[in-house]
Amino acid sequence: MRRRNLVVSLLLVAAALAVFAFVASGQFPYRAYAVLTGSMDPTFASKSLVVVLEDDYRAGQPITFEHNGALVTHRLVTVNPDGSATTKGDANATVDPWTVPAEAIVGGVVAAVPELGYWLVYLRNPVGLVSLGLSALVCWQIWSLAGTPTRDPHHPSTR
Repeated sequence: MRRRNLVVSLLLVAAALAVFAFVASGQFPYRAYAVLTGSMDPTFASKSLVVVLEDDYRAGQPITFEHNGALVTHRLVTVNPDGSATTKGDANATVDPWTVPAEAIVGGVVAAVPELGYWLVYLRNPVGLVSLGLSALVCWQIWSLAGTPTRDPHHPSTR
């Protein structure tokens, strides 16, 4: 019974990781990104995971966009007549000193999960994936050894 519960738990974790990896891979209209700085505090703390719906955003909504080769999540203040956007981090006193071209906008934030962004960054790193795999192997080995009954040499075997 205990072994079956563990197998079911492992399958559920594997399924959750598969869904997480699928969303993170960008094969869905939703994409997952990590918030790496405190510029959106208190709305999104550093290390939060944000889920972004591609090409769906409006003024007042946090958006994710590319700026100088990095992905940034800030609030969309206004959409300018040329389609570019003026943005501002919630923790910042003034609007950003740049405008975001329309083609640099990934989409609008539709959900966020605190602290989960750390795991996204970790799992997108090859070292993180390898360490996760090795940790799973070590846990499996410990579990298999713990489940092996030991024989008492002073107690006769019952067959």
